[in-house]
Amino acid sequence: MRNPSLLAIGECMVELSVNSQNSLQHSFAGDTYNSLVYAKRWQPEIDCFFLSGIGQDMFSCMMTKHWQKHGIHSQFTLSSPEHNVGIYAIKNDPNGERQFDYWRKNSAATQLMSLIEQSDSESTWPHFDLVYFSGISLGILAEDDKSRFIDLIKRLRSKGSKIAFDPNYRPKMWTGKAHAIKWLEAAYGVSDIVLPGTEDHQDLLGHTGVEEIVSYCTKHQVSELVIKAGKQGVFAFENAQAVCHVPFTPAKVQRDTTAAGDSFAGVYLACRMANKDVQSAIEQASGAAGLVVQHQGAIVEHSIFDVFRQQFTQAL
Repeated sequence: MRNPSLLAIGECMVELSVNSQNSLQHSFAGDTYNSLVYAKRWQPEIDCFFLSGIGQDMFSCMMTKHWQKHGIHSQFTLSSPEHNVGIYAIKNDPNGERQFDYWRKNSAATQLMSLIEQSDSESTWPHFDLVYFSGISLGILAEDDKSRFIDLIKRLRSKGSKIAFDPNYRPKMWTGKAHAIKWLEAAYGVSDIVLPGTEDHQDLLGHTGVEEIVSYCTKHQVSELVIKAGKQGVFAFENAQAVCHVPFTPAKVQRDTTAAGDSFAGVYLACRMANKDVQSAIEQASGAAGLVVQHQGAIVEHSIFDVFRQQFTQAL
């Protein structure tokens, strides 16, 4: 019997940050990649694959070795001889809120659709049980490539893959709200599971309540909807019917919110792939996100996360 398989699509970048000794340090992170790492950690039996573009530079080589260390398969990642990986620098204020500077224009990941076509590799891909992408996965692409990307998702869905999407709205990635809404709706229209935050919908569409988000997503035939509503907690719906509400539990301390949503998505999807019910999946995902915000950087040290996972799951 084969293991369940999860494919995440997006961009992994070099992450630069300043440590407590005021020295510059680097790691590797990106929203869908972060989710994939946390999915693998929470359910190690899942085969996790990352589809992206990388370069042939030093950081690209280091990056793929970093993925392997986390149990992420890279055989579907494509290499560009002309483009390097993107870089971002992160700074946190005293409350753990983030400030970013990016150097990602024309990175290898932005060339993904051309790399797929040039390599003619899609025909060699196996079946993936779940495919996950985000608004950033779409936002980094050129306009024509966005259409080609949605077509790719449609093909994967037609072959039996379930599709999951997190809007992860970043205003600077779009020419305006109308542009972002156009592609948000395209993504919703090809997705089975959607994980929006209330801020995404309020900023883009002016939605002020959960009911408006449910109505909007129902029009786009989203079957499994998990709404992250900050201090109001998490609300879940299946086919527009309320499933559960999980209250917000604040973390003991908030040092860095960089990957809170990413870890939530990864653990939630991993739990659903392990046939956990929606409420249990949300509770576990919320617990993981609560741990992640207590630590610096997108990816929490493996040993710390594993101890937490064992303690948390044993308490269920």
